[in-house]
This record gives sequence, structure tokens and C-alpha cells, in this order.
Amino acid sequence: MEGKMKVMIMEDIGKVAIRKMDIPKPGPGQVLVRIHQCNICTVDWQTWKGFRKSMGRKFPWAPGHEMAGEIVELGEGVTNPALKIGTHVVFGGQSSRGCGECHFCRLGHPDRCTNKPKEVEFGGIIGSFGFSQYAAYESSRLYPISDNLPYEEAAFVEPTSTCIHGAKRVRIVPGDKVVVIGAGNLGLVNAQVAKSFGGDVMVSEVVEERCRLAQSIGLKTINPAKENLKETINKFTDGRGADVVILAVANTKANDQALEILAPRGRMLFFASGHPVAELHVDANQIHYKEFELIGTYNSDHSDFQLAAELLGSRVVKVDKIISQKIPMDDCQHAFGLASTPGTYRVSVTLD
Repeated sequence: MEGKMKVMIMEDIGKVAIRKMDIPKPGPGQVLVRIHQCNICTVDWQTWKGFRKSMGRKFPWAPGHEMAGEIVELGEGVTNPALKIGTHVVFGGQSSRGCGECHFCRLGHPDRCTNKPKEVEFGGIIGSFGFSQYAAYESSRLYPISDNLPYEEAAFVEPTSTCIHGAKRVRIVPGDKVVVIGAGNLGLVNAQVAKSFGGDVMVSEVVEERCRLAQSIGLKTINPAKENLKETINKFTDGRGADVVILAVANTKANDQALEILAPRGRMLFFASGHPVAELHVDANQIHYKEFELIGTYNSDHSDFQLAAELLGSRVVKVDKIISQKIPMDDCQHAFGLASTPGTYRVSVTLD
């Protein structure tokens, strides 16, 4: 396929714009995908706002990694029978591209690769190019998704995979009492993933409107601004405290609350990152005597992406209510403004 395509580029902090670039040609083992929707991730809009300067991002940069589309061309040597012209697909992130040779890759953890491949370079610009109308990707990084799932919902596979990765890290098993702090985008996805792993889940959220949204998708909630958190969690857990607390927000008060409600031998998962960094007021003896586990999670691997595609495709995890708006890519500056507005859930950019 030849011709030009539109690509959204982040030119600088606070500025995104559309450029015209050549449609890429799929190389050996690659697949050309027509991307229909790309959702604006927290990393995307926080970089746009200038909150993540510590990451050392250089501009111009091609953001976007929560995207979905359909296959339009196969390169030579693509042997996966599930990948055909017209197949709806989602994309594995940079973390699924390990070198295959380092210590962590050999252990099956490409997300920890010490020789991690760099972002894609195309047309002299580096990035993930999720906000481009076409992209050529290695076939190993594509995951078929149900044709019945709208593209903007399918684009949640990447963030859902990170929630699955976290659920595995924190070892959720049937019967665990799980408290998710925060009912934002990934708080609600984390809660649904925890339920799919067999956890009995309650979501803690101080914004009443978000509590109602969580309840509408079948989640139990508590608003600690209106109720006593510790008393409510004690009732929920028959007095023992939460077996698992997932921090889907990153602030000092949430960290304090998590430690207050954690059961002996409980596991506390630091899912969200904070910019600026949240403080952690922890007593080392408390960790010792109560046998607490403080666990970090970041990124995901192939198995997480595969399960995420299945959970979303079967609607075990539902995300339709956490897509705030769909905005055409020509209005991308407005889309980023909306995505960065407090209280907004995912904003999805239409690339048609």
C-alpha cells in the first residue's frame, strides 16, 4: 500500500499537531495495520502537561500505545494463521519486545529486558506511533481481538494487561478480600481483573460520582470522605483487614490508608506511579511483625496481553462506561486538553 497518512506528533510540552508521512511498508515478519482508535494514556497527557520531565522525553515525539485496528497487509514470512487481512488486532507494547537473550528474557520476563529495544524511529521521529493511521508491527506483537468489540474498547488491552500483570504479582486467589484504592480508569479495570481472579473486591473512592459508576458495573464501594474506612473494611473482611490492597492512585494519604487496612500477611500493590513521588510512611517493625508484603508492578508480558484480549473480548472486563469521549484526530489538541481535565476518564482519538 502506498500513499500518505496522518500522524499525530507531540511537538513540545502542551503542543500536538498533525503531520503527513508515508504509509510504512511491512518488512519480513511484519503486518501493516490500519489503526482506527488510539486512547490517550495517562503517560501521554501527563507528558503533554509537562508533569513527566524526569523521564527526559525529547521532542518531537510520536506518543500513543493504547490502539486497535485491522490488518490490511501481511509482510513476507508471517505464519500465524490467526493473522489475516481484515482481522481486528491490538498491539503489544514496548515491554513485550525483549531481546530474548538477557537474564530476564531467558526467565520469561521481557518487560525487564536489560537490552530493551528502543522506540520505533520513523521519518526521523522516535515514538510508539499509536496516533498514526497506519503502523507496521512485528506479527509477534499483535493479538487478535473480537470483531464485536468496538475499537475504542479494544484499545484497553494494553492497560488491562498491566492490571493482569499486577494481579499475578500480588497473587490474588479465590477468597481474597481485595481493596482497590481509586476508581479512575485503571482502578476500575484493576477491580474487575481482581474479581476475575476470584477476589472479593471493594473500591475506595472519595468522588461520589465515581463511586456510582463503579457500582453500575457491579463493584462494591466505600467513600472514605463520608464513611470510616477502617470500620467498613473490618466489616467487609470479618475483622482481619484486606488480604490485598491495590493502589490505583499514587499519593501519600492513599499509602497511609493502605497500610492501615492491610491484614497480617497482607499484600500491598503499588500499581500507580506518582508525579511528584508520593511518600511512604512505613514502620519497618510493622512489616516484620505483621509479615506485610510491599510489591511493585510495572508493564506486562505476552501472557498478560493474551488474557487481556480474552477478558475484554468476552466482556468479563467492561470498559464502555469509562470512555469519556471520542475525538477526531484533527482536533487532537482539544483531545489532550480534555484528557488532562480532572475527572475525565479515557479520551479516545478516532484516526479515520
